[in-house]
Amino acid sequence: MRLNVQVTPKKAIKFTKLTVFLTCAWPPRKRLFLFKVFMCFSVFLSIALLLPLIVSIIQHSDNFFIIIKSVIFICGIVNYVAKVITVRIYHEELQELGTIVDQFVDKANDQEKIVMQKLIDKCWKFQFFMTCSYYLTTTAMLIGPLVLTQKFPTDAIYPFSVDNLVVSRIVYLHQCFVGYQCSAGMALDCQAALFIWFLSGKFELLGAESKSVVNHDQLCHFVEKHQDLLIFADKLILSTRIMALSTVSVTKIGMIFGGIVLISNEPLAVKVQFGIMVMSTTANIYVCTWAADYLITVSSSTLSEEIFGSSWKHEPKVRKMWSIVLLRSQKPVIINIPGLLNNLSNEYYAAFLSAAFSAFATIRVAVNS
Repeated sequence: MRLNVQVTPKKAIKFTKLTVFLTCAWPPRKRLFLFKVFMCFSVFLSIALLLPLIVSIIQHSDNFFIIIKSVIFICGIVNYVAKVITVRIYHEELQELGTIVDQFVDKANDQEKIVMQKLIDKCWKFQFFMTCSYYLTTTAMLIGPLVLTQKFPTDAIYPFSVDNLVVSRIVYLHQCFVGYQCSAGMALDCQAALFIWFLSGKFELLGAESKSVVNHDQLCHFVEKHQDLLIFADKLILSTRIMALSTVSVTKIGMIFGGIVLISNEPLAVKVQFGIMVMSTTANIYVCTWAADYLITVSSSTLSEEIFGSSWKHEPKVRKMWSIVLLRSQKPVIINIPGLLNNLSNEYYAAFLSAAFSAFATIRVAVNS
């Protein structure tokens, strides 16, 4: 029997806010001081594990497996810290974007609700699966001490004894908390993707609205809406491209080092842990890539086709204005960092996978030889 679950835009927003809570991406309207204290404390806790992991690499320089594990955990922590810093730097822009999305969802008319629901139906299953995979991957790592001989989930080395029962439990809980911080850092990509899907929906609505423009005043109003969307896109791109760069960089390292574990002679339980991590990180980049690729289409070719189909029936003065809008719509909204991050799109993801698997195959040959 097929389970029919209706996920509305409001439910999707609430779920996303919950899963990224540890990144402090949604500041409350009250008690901002306590919120900032919690943010600083969270970053401190993550760095408190980062340093012992670096020490473990130095101390176990002759143990390649421990080095791989520590590097992967370090990547997760660096990704979390980088995204929290990004959230802090662009907190005003993100708060404004969040407010716009909340207000739009609350006041949407029937047509707007239909378009937004269509996009939520399109993406929620994948994003829900990815969010669950982030936290399940962390959980699989954290329960390692229950089925393996290791004492803690990581091989971190502390400047004090961890043989005491109380200290041992505190260290274990600390590593668990930081692990879920890393999961929240990955889940932040789902929030960015949610904003991108929202922007895509607004472009779809704008394209449909072009059919109802009949005079100069309505066209001016249409142009204003188009400019507002482009401003929204600029603010969204500022933070999203940095998050995407962090995710791509960490994912590349995680995939390569995780793949080495899979072809090693480690126990099956260890391979299962890292196998889940490799699959999760491989699919993680596609969260934002899928949304960004769709945005490229609706902000350019789809919008241009709608405008071109409506502009021919107007008077010459209005058609001239339409041609200016049409020219601007030829430039799609893209997410990239020149020289560091190519345009997020399906083509980019395919090239990324090809390069990652080529690197993995090269490493496998080197290890076997």
